[in-house]
Amino acid sequence: MSGWRGALRQRWQRWMERRIPAAQQLTLGHRSIFIFPSVIGWLFAALLLVMLLTAINYQNSLIYGLVFWLFSMGITAMHFSFGNLSGLTLTAGHALPVFAGETIELPVRLTSDKAKAHQSLLLRYPDGPEVVADVNADADDTVATLSIVTQRRGHLDAGRFLLESRYPLGLFRVWSWIRLRYPVVVYPQPVWIPFRFAQGSEGEWLEGATSDSSGEQDFHGLRSYQAGDSMRQIAWKQYARGRGLVSKDFDSDDGASCWFDWEALAPLPIEERLSHLTAWVLKAHQNGWQYGLRLPGHTLPQHHSELHLEACLQTLALFGQEPI
Repeated sequence: MSGWRGALRQRWQRWMERRIPAAQQLTLGHRSIFIFPSVIGWLFAALLLVMLLTAINYQNSLIYGLVFWLFSMGITAMHFSFGNLSGLTLTAGHALPVFAGETIELPVRLTSDKAKAHQSLLLRYPDGPEVVADVNADADDTVATLSIVTQRRGHLDAGRFLLESRYPLGLFRVWSWIRLRYPVVVYPQPVWIPFRFAQGSEGEWLEGATSDSSGEQDFHGLRSYQAGDSMRQIAWKQYARGRGLVSKDFDSDDGASCWFDWEALAPLPIEERLSHLTAWVLKAHQNGWQYGLRLPGHTLPQHHSELHLEACLQTLALFGQEPI
């Protein structure tokens, strides 16, 4: 049964990709809008049928007139329901990158290309909260912010979200499944493992991070212990006196510099390596270090800036993925 459902779902997805392809901007029209009577609509149709049979049975012209008037009202409501989505333009807004496992906010800009209002629009991802929006005819664009929980690193594929309306009378459900492309990446989920200092042939190095710091360090004071502090930084005399774990804080004239190397984390799986490297890059940036990144086929030189941090995180996020 599950295999049958999976095959049917894949076939539906392929059909949707042909009918409503993914894009950064989409204007709804006949090919991208679906309409069907709602539960209230079917009850309304059943009521009209009963009234029509009653009119035929009793040959009552007043009931005939009421049936035809209600029927025309239903037809008019169908056109208004379809028109409430027709001509609506949806554009992917600017989304900020997050780490895998976090919730990302996806703004959707709603615009009317026919200078008409679009009322009572409901937007939601299958596993996300509902957002209700209205687009006024003479007002600026309306922005509806959807949210989903990211599952994996790399280029964001948010999937399709539902745009639905039952305006104006609730007799018809009009909907579309829309897939907007957001030019944003999801960073690997940072998983911290402590730095371990050791003595190597080229001086002091970190497991996964080769330190090139050669400047003189001056003792600055004591601070609370933080995850990632080396064993050498811990003030053991203070710990022996029962004052808890505190670390020695040093000022460096030249500043610490280090390399984060992919091969240093062998033989861990790819995703685990990326998660550890992400955590180390964040820690190095927080500490104010000059840090570089060595990955297979790609090297980022040592530097320290917000742009460098973003470049490192993007490189880790897109490692092994094809550009789009």
